[in-house]
Amino acid sequence: MSVSTYPTTPALPGRATNMTTNFSRILKGEWTKVRTLPSTWRTAVFALVFSIGTGAVLVISQASQWHTMTPAQHATFDATSCSLFGIMIAAVLLGSLALRSVTAEYASGMIRSTFTAMPTRRLVLAGKAAIVAAFAFPVVLVSNFVAFEIGQRIFAAKHLQVTLGHPGVLTAIIFGAVAVSLIAVIGVGLGGVIRHTAGATAAMAVVIVGGVTFGQLLPASLRGYLPGTALQAAVTVHRSPGILTPGTAIVVLGVYAAIALAAASIRASHRDA
Repeated sequence: MSVSTYPTTPALPGRATNMTTNFSRILKGEWTKVRTLPSTWRTAVFALVFSIGTGAVLVISQASQWHTMTPAQHATFDATSCSLFGIMIAAVLLGSLALRSVTAEYASGMIRSTFTAMPTRRLVLAGKAAIVAAFAFPVVLVSNFVAFEIGQRIFAAKHLQVTLGHPGVLTAIIFGAVAVSLIAVIGVGLGGVIRHTAGATAAMAVVIVGGVTFGQLLPASLRGYLPGTALQAAVTVHRSPGILTPGTAIVVLGVYAAIALAAASIRASHRDA
């Protein structure tokens, strides 16, 4: 591919206003793209159903095994985290939706029209990231509340339930939604760097699920900083060694999101679509 260069525009009065106007146009355009695709709403429904269902399955399993657990397992039991375990599924599905918002345009060639209409490519990617993150947040927030309520009703049979008023519970529910929104931004970044749906989707799966699986090979002090482990930490109330606090987990995911989006922006700025 050839290298595209753009002249540097000197700072002028009103330039900031123009940038704001352009970004507003980008947001409107990206929202139109996202909301008019049937796959967007199917993905949202799948994320809701599978995340709630996965959490319920784990809750049932944990409740049925309670009397066989060790005292150490009882001490670290986290009714909130169990209920919200399906957030991993939501992250993979919505992260994949986010990367497709980029790779689909590269595959169809539509990205050329997008960059022609709005030459500030970094703003385009930032707009895509903002829209998919804003879309993911309420979807996951709803699924988290529903999954939590279902989980606690199941745990109530064993007197293991907690309520929204328990310390850290509401934070876990909200931070879980924030965490998946950041995963969506990472998805946009991966899509912009890899530009192929299959490759970017595989990378997303490795980032979230693979990181949790293979992270067991790393020291506990490093394992917590992997994206998938940080995602789990965001919905954890009772922390065990090596698990980040929810706030730190959000910061870690934010750093990953910034790096991924910056990498995609650099590639988009230096190479033609």
